[in-house]
Amino acid sequence: MAHILLIEGNAERREEIQKALERDGHSVEAVGSSDDARNSVTMKIPALLISDQKLGEEYVDFLDDMTRNRKLSRVPVILMVGGDDLSGALTSYECDIFAILKKPVDLDHLRIQVETVLRQTQRQKQSRKRERQELRGQIMRLEREMRATTEDLTDAAQNFVTMLASPPSPQGIRIDVHYQPSGGFIGGDFYDFFWLNPRELCVVIGDVSGHGIQAAVIQSMARKVISIGMRIKEGDLREGLRFANDELAEDIPQGKFVAAMVGVLDIVSGNWEHARCGVPHPVFQYANGKHEDVLTAGVALGLKRSSSWAEAIQVHRTNLEPEGRIVMFTDGIIECQQDDGEEFDYAGVHKVLERAKLDDNVPEQIYLAAQAGHRAVDDVLIISITREQAELEDSGTLMGFFNDDTETPFGMG
Repeated sequence: MAHILLIEGNAERREEIQKALERDGHSVEAVGSSDDARNSVTMKIPALLISDQKLGEEYVDFLDDMTRNRKLSRVPVILMVGGDDLSGALTSYECDIFAILKKPVDLDHLRIQVETVLRQTQRQKQSRKRERQELRGQIMRLEREMRATTEDLTDAAQNFVTMLASPPSPQGIRIDVHYQPSGGFIGGDFYDFFWLNPRELCVVIGDVSGHGIQAAVIQSMARKVISIGMRIKEGDLREGLRFANDELAEDIPQGKFVAAMVGVLDIVSGNWEHARCGVPHPVFQYANGKHEDVLTAGVALGLKRSSSWAEAIQVHRTNLEPEGRIVMFTDGIIECQQDDGEEFDYAGVHKVLERAKLDDNVPEQIYLAAQAGHRAVDDVLIISITREQAELEDSGTLMGFFNDDTETPFGMG
């Protein structure tokens, strides 16, 4: 049972949503104003905030105050918006909007979204002991059901690792990856690199709900359908992800989902765009050393096939300047608990970036700084992309733009 804070100005609608969520076993505090909401969060931190969109100054201040409060900044928000301008609602707030639902909200759809975000945040509250017990129990059940030997599982894990794509190394671009599955066996985190055309590289990072062989099967499927979707939609992030969501919703077990982030990098100009669907937001570092957290909205893949699913996805576009860097990761690294009892979190990532040099392996440095080798209770996946030099004067041909060990982009995979 989760504690949910509901902000809804319409009393009748507020009562209707509250009763629906309470029937699902949740504790719901329903309020009608931002002042009441502010009083509520000082008494008890909610696991989720569901809010009717209010454009008044006090309401915007309330959400902004949440982002500045360390204990409240990671409370996920589901926003209920009136009118047709769903994307415009994103620019009104600095907080991390998990999903945007158009009013009048379908209660069944809302309940699905609530369960999705609660599943994603539940792991933050689990102890290391419980995680390890769960993993051991899953392995034991798989051994009984499949009569698999330890050698079989080890071979499967090794084969799984070899299936992950090696990062390419186009001239002037450095890509570093650190991946460590939980428990040393097969993991639910995944990544991929593939070429959309001779100059555009697609980068994928993701996290499948669950662990073990089932998660590995789902993530293998997710990598493939994301790759197919991005290629047939010619790099259109919304349409490529819409295709992947529709395919996954048809095939993966009910209740499972895939959180992912997909980015496209033009290796000549440095132009970059990405869409985030449920994984932690990336961090951008600029040539002057300053860094920025880039928050965008999006919904996890595979839960429900819907024509409007992609409308809530926000695409971020920028240019990766020379000596600039993008760092992306799944939640395993930021949830590593430190000696003071606090999580490594974004503050830990920022500290590493503040002292990192251009040619440093940033994912490795983050992994060591978090002491993730013995503190991580989930899969750890970190990727950094660094642009080491500016656009070449002669960009008419790209054949000399790749190092010898780089997979040719014309092979598309």
